[in-house]
Amino acid sequence: MKYLIAITVLLGMFGSSYSQIVTIKDKLTGIPLAAVSISSISPKAFTTTNAEGQADITDFASSERIEIRTLGYRILYMSFMDLQKDSFLILMEQTSLSLDGVVISATRWQQNARDIPSKITTISSRDIALQNPQTAADMLGSTGEVFIQKSQQGGGSPMIRGFATNRLLYAVDGVRMNTAIFRAGNIQNVISIDPLAIENAEIFFGPGSIIYGSDAIGGVMAFKTLTPYLLTSIATESHF
Repeated sequence: MKYLIAITVLLGMFGSSYSQIVTIKDKLTGIPLAAVSISSISPKAFTTTNAEGQADITDFASSERIEIRTLGYRILYMSFMDLQKDSFLILMEQTSLSLDGVVISATRWQQNARDIPSKITTISSRDIALQNPQTAADMLGSTGEVFIQKSQQGGGSPMIRGFATNRLLYAVDGVRMNTAIFRAGNIQNVISIDPLAIENAEIFFGPGSIIYGSDAIGGVMAFKTLTPYLLTSIATESHF
């Protein structure tokens, strides 16, 4: 038994002497960075850092170009010799990210806002929670860019650039609510949408008939309902 323990200790010391651990931290705060990818083409190797910002780079011993990257930080290219000179400690510098706004109503697929020639106004779920509108019409009116005609208390008919009802299209998850057979006068059917059940709403100013059909001459109001999530566990309480 003593011999077995001695052999195990020697093997552990032998393995640790040939493994090399690198530590990656934030240059400004010194916080270890997890999930940093470390890759090399020659030799072909790949690894990622753990929660403590450490990774075993023994397989990178002969590499002349090691790529180190993670989201939000500047990409580094170093050789294994450079890592040795830095005592296998890497400090990564943060970089600014520029993200464009994303809309889906104009062309029915995800697209950058700057690539769309028409004006788009987006209402997020955060804006809805802040405004706490009574109806979907009040939600649209809170943007200050859609006129809401209220013919009776609690009603609401959106008007965009003088167009209303059968010249504007209301779409919920891509399904239209109204058609061109509706009368030209103001109608209040947009208030049938629960604003608190909306994940986001997008108002497309301008003709959208090519994508949505003849009902979208004056504009499109596309509503996306909340995304459902699968409940994997149910918490139960016992009351006595």
